[in-house]
This record gives sequence, C-alpha cells and structure tokens, in this order.
Amino acid sequence: MLNTALRYFLEVVNAGSLTEAAHKLHVAPSAISRMIRKLEDEHRTHLFERHARGMLLTEAGELLASYARRTHLEAERTRTEISELAHLGQKLIKVSANQAFSTELLPSVMGEFVKEEPLVRFQLNVLQSAEINSRVRKGEDDLGLSYNLSPPQGVQVRYARRMPLFAIMTVDHPLAARKTLHMRDIGSFPVVLMGPGSTLRFIVDLCCMHEKVTLNVALVSNHQAAIHNFCRETGAVGFSGDRTLMGSVRRRELVAVPIIDELSQQRTLHIQTFEGRVLPSSVDRFMQAVIQRIESLYGSDGQGVRPRAGSDPQFRSSFERGSDPDGV
Repeated sequence: MLNTALRYFLEVVNAGSLTEAAHKLHVAPSAISRMIRKLEDEHRTHLFERHARGMLLTEAGELLASYARRTHLEAERTRTEISELAHLGQKLIKVSANQAFSTELLPSVMGEFVKEEPLVRFQLNVLQSAEINSRVRKGEDDLGLSYNLSPPQGVQVRYARRMPLFAIMTVDHPLAARKTLHMRDIGSFPVVLMGPGSTLRFIVDLCCMHEKVTLNVALVSNHQAAIHNFCRETGAVGFSGDRTLMGSVRRRELVAVPIIDELSQQRTLHIQTFEGRVLPSSVDRFMQAVIQRIESLYGSDGQGVRPRAGSDPQFRSSFERGSDPDGV
C-alpha cells in the first residue's frame, strides 16, 4: 500500500494540478503541497515543474510516478490473490479495447469466463488506441487490446499479431465469389469507409494511394455495425480488419474476401499490460483465454507472437511501420 506522501503525489500526477488533486482527495491543497515538498526533500530533487497550465513531471518525477504506480498495482494484486485463496469477494478485471474487439470477441470470451469463474466481473472501456495505451501505461486498466501501426510505448506487449484486411459485401455481390481481391477490383463499386484517424482507414487509404485507385465513397462512419448494415441494405462494399467482428459473415448476411495488396497487412493487434507488472492470476487466465480465442480464429499461421517485453528492440524493429493513428 502507498504511504500518504506517495498517494498524494500520484493523485497530483493523475490530476495535473494541486487543486484538482485536493478536490478528489477531500483535503486542503496545502496538505498535498507539504507532502510533495517532503518527497522532494527526501530525494533532493524537484519532482514537478510548476507552470500556469499545471504541474508537469520532471525526469525524476517520472521515475517516482512509475515506481508509485507499480507499487500500487502490486498491492492490489496481493489483495486479489489473498481474496482468491479465501474465495471471498468479487474480482474486477478492467479492460480497454478498440471497437472491433468490444463488439463480439471480448463479450463472448468474458461470458464464457464468468461461467467458469462466477466471482469475476469485468469493466470494458471502448476507446481508440492512444487512449488505451495511456490508460494501461498509467495502470488504470489491467489489459488493453488495440490496433497499431507500431508497438505501443511505455507498456509491456504480451501478444502481437499482424491482422489482414477484408472487403465485406452481400452474398449476391458481383465480387462475392472471388477468393481474393485487389483494391483496384473494388474501385468501380460504392464503398463504405471508417472515419479518418482509424488504422483501418489508414491502411485502406495507403493501399489506394499505392495502387493509384480512387474509391467511390457512399458513406463514412466510425461505427462498424452501421457500416455492416449499410452494406446489407445497399450492396456497398465495406472493409474490416479481423474475424472477431464478423457475426454477419457467420450468419451469411455478408461475405468477407481478403485484400491481398502489398500494403494491406500493416496493422498489428497488440495486447498490452502495465510494464513490469506481475499480473493477478485471474487477469492472466483471462488474457490467455482471449489469446486462445484469437489463435482459434486465425489458426496456427505463426503470426501471433508473445514478446518477452514491450521494450524488446527486436520486437520493435520487426513490427514498427511508421506513424500510429488511433486504431478502431
């Protein structure tokens, strides 16, 4: 458990100001200020740079914040493990994920997991990739599942897999019987795109630019369910990056055909956790269940890997491919 000084310090880090931290802790700002000065005296260095826009961590402050978060998470893990041994209370697993994983994959795995371990409950936050990385890096969520073009920074990557790109359409669409497609095959048909900023849209735009294709865009939406419904209703072609969102395909409402352009597999699925954290056994079991489900969807093609740590330079060089727009 964190002592009072570290607890106050970490609240200022998270809130960005003494006033906001004092409000959340229900104490006077002067009390927090005294604790910060005490820590700075102990470590003989400044932990914050004071600016009009708030309190910004120094390099020493970043190190102490990382230690404080890790200590807090370890204390939580110990309490959880003790509860598990005693079969007392509920175990909360906090997960943040892109929309693609949150629609079908995670609810399905969570449902099966709760049947086996009824004391577990979940909190699922549907976010973009940058927000997922931020929450995991700060220790606010146990697991993060996100699409990225390069490995997320400041976290431990537990699993990574390059993900394909599919064109989705109705079963009677002229392209539905094809085994594979190039982007140029789709150019003359109406299409539906994700909004700018998603990694899916980035890959589609990248392929079109590389293949010198101009798409006939009928709809832009940031919601995959709306895209699938529009494809069913109008016969337009949409795009999806994985099989975890394809209930419509399993029900034969839509067909998914792989895109095989050279640049179509630039997105990577990353499962990330707080760097250096020993996961509670319930969180680790759930993570392994998610990985197992993903492996079952794609088979043993050798693309899914479990790096030793998110900071492994060989892993970064293997997967890093430029910028990282927010994944959806």
